[in-house]
Amino acid sequence: MRHHFTATSAHAGRLAIFAMTLAGSMQAHAAGGHHAIDDAAILEPGACKLEGWFERSGAPARLLHAAGGCRVGPVELSAGSDYERESGASQTEHGLTVKWARELASGWSIGAYAAPAWQARARPRYQGTTAAGLVTWAVRDGINLHANLGRDFVNGGDDESRGGVSADWEFREGWQVMAERFRQEGGHFARVGLRWTPAKDWTVDLSRAVRLRGAGESSWTLALTREFER
Repeated sequence: MRHHFTATSAHAGRLAIFAMTLAGSMQAHAAGGHHAIDDAAILEPGACKLEGWFERSGAPARLLHAAGGCRVGPVELSAGSDYERESGASQTEHGLTVKWARELASGWSIGAYAAPAWQARARPRYQGTTAAGLVTWAVRDGINLHANLGRDFVNGGDDESRGGVSADWEFREGWQVMAERFRQEGGHFARVGLRWTPAKDWTVDLSRAVRLRGAGESSWTLALTREFER
């Protein structure tokens, strides 16, 4: 889920780097790691996960992402790295995420995350931090609605608001569809996706994000996730 900030020329390069880094660092659980809208849920105690995805946008640009995370006490801690290649140039970014969630009432959960990001071989390396609040409503078995509201706090640049809503539906065992509408890094986007669970603790995601207006690019993403007990 990589998109770009709109910015003045003085900060445009730094903001674009920060946008990509934050996108890779945010680790959703049930909603799916590369999706823009996160759910108010974290891994079960003693559980960990590994995930990776490949993204291609219309620039053309290619992004490879790898990450891992574990439940640590009341929070989920994750770390991830991205490698992007565009127009013959490449760069590597790293991010961390701390995520908390709890059930508020039957069918309702709330949560929050903070995700600082850094770029390798950059000065300054620290690019900024994204923070957001999360709400999930389990409408019925197999149908969930999610809402996020947050902000990108950019080091040396203008802060940006982000947020949106999403829905997912398990229409048959092992298969799930999702849709989301969101704003991030100065652009407005819509995404639809399909998730397949071929075996216990393994998921495969394919999604298409379309830029509706503002900054950023439309993209395709293919992702693989595995959860396990440590």
